[in-house]
Amino acid sequence: MSWISFAILGYFCNAVSQLLDKVILTEKHIPKPAVYAFYVAMFSLFSVVFAPFGITLIPLFYLVIFFLSGGLFVLGLLFFYYAVKAGNVARIAPLVGLVTSVTVLLAGGIFPHLFGEFAFTKEILAALVFFVMGGILISYDLPLRKNDTFPLSAVIAGFLLGISLLLLKYGYVEITFINGLVWSRLGMVAAGLALLLVPVYRREILVHHEPKKMKSKQNIKTLLLFIANKSCAGFASFLIIYATKEGSVSFVQALNGIQYVFLLFLAIPMSVRFPHIFGEKLSFWDWFQKGVALTLIALGFWFASFGGVILF
Repeated sequence: MSWISFAILGYFCNAVSQLLDKVILTEKHIPKPAVYAFYVAMFSLFSVVFAPFGITLIPLFYLVIFFLSGGLFVLGLLFFYYAVKAGNVARIAPLVGLVTSVTVLLAGGIFPHLFGEFAFTKEILAALVFFVMGGILISYDLPLRKNDTFPLSAVIAGFLLGISLLLLKYGYVEITFINGLVWSRLGMVAAGLALLLVPVYRREILVHHEPKKMKSKQNIKTLLLFIANKSCAGFASFLIIYATKEGSVSFVQALNGIQYVFLLFLAIPMSVRFPHIFGEKLSFWDWFQKGVALTLIALGFWFASFGGVILF
């Protein structure tokens, strides 16, 4: 499998994870984004199982880079969960992905030598443009309406996640995959513990651990949902990080329009089962726009193949 195949599979798992995020963040499960971000960060501790496969002590500079990458990732997730909690995951996730893509593409284009980027030929640049345009069309119904908003928390989340990814790629120029994976995940754990230093977050997290008047069956359901979600998200992160390590960080991030294709079609059956959570309805012209978006993404793959990128 090529690194693009790993990226596409990773984005599919991400789409599944984001749908589960919306379910878990309802009042019946974990209502506070800070609590959820804390659990996600602590769950990253399981990355130490990869330690026997090649973790070593690395230079302090790169250790700071990977820890900072993990910390910014948790902070980005916190803002993302605030945005998802207040809005529709099918709208928020694409906006976050778009901001992340723009952040990575700009930095990768301006400083390619820092992130080990390959030369951008005309075909590769065309592919990137088609991927981003397809991602925009799959995300938003045009023309924009008066009540369409761009939550600041979603924009901040996208920017932080983009910087986190760039730092990860920068570290991978000199450091092995397992080292980068484990040390960046430990940075996430450290950032999760740092949330306890903020009084309001500490109260929310500690209160969540107090005995509640909640049925044990509901607690078990929440736990199972969380484990399934974070296992899926962890696998997605592993695949995308590997694709980033082996390929172009700009190209991998531009491919996240594929994630919203998966998200769109996965949300349809979910809206039948959970109409109060996934309530997006699409008209004929909405579906027409999505079709155009899929065409643009397909053109992106076509130009990428002509640019010499091995797709599968």
